[in-house]
Amino acid sequence: MRFLILSLLLAFGCGYHFEGGKEKEGAITISIPYIKGDGEGQLNSELAKAISSSGMFDYVQNGGELILQASIISDGDDRIGFRYDRNPTTGERRHNIVGTENRRTMSAQITMIDGSTHETVVESQVISATADYDYVDSNSIRDLTFTEPNGTPQRVLDFSLGQLDSVDGGHDDTSLLIYRLLAQKIVSGLIVKNAVDRVAREKASSTQ
Repeated sequence: MRFLILSLLLAFGCGYHFEGGKEKEGAITISIPYIKGDGEGQLNSELAKAISSSGMFDYVQNGGELILQASIISDGDDRIGFRYDRNPTTGERRHNIVGTENRRTMSAQITMIDGSTHETVVESQVISATADYDYVDSNSIRDLTFTEPNGTPQRVLDFSLGQLDSVDGGHDDTSLLIYRLLAQKIVSGLIVKNAVDRVAREKASSTQ
């Protein structure tokens, strides 16, 4: 069964070619209404790209054969990396620990409905994606500053060239990646669902 589904995915993926953003012959069109929680439209944009490059679907702004309803229901961080703090003068290790790495998790609830009949095609489900990022501790003097040979203190972030950031900056830096991963997982799930449905229909037809 898994081999058959994989074969279908490969066949569907090679069946269409995308040129100039035009609708592809035979592709199923999908439109996406406003996504709650997607204030800047980042998820909508990434979903449009993932749909258009899927080989099975085509994104249209309005009037799609299918309508993908989505809403972002959570966007949070869990601390997954730590280190011991140190005395900024002596370098001696302290007993307290500070965070150095977080995992951002974003979840979206999706439902697919038929654009003509408004019947539910894909029942409501939750899809999640994660992205990890490093950061410096804003409460640690040792992380934020260093002293030049002449004794002048300087901020570490000014010299990091983007490799180091605060926890808020690191969170924001993952936005493009996590929206893209979430969109790809949503569309991949739709492709598998479509393939499974086709297998079921073909099996039903062969037994009649």
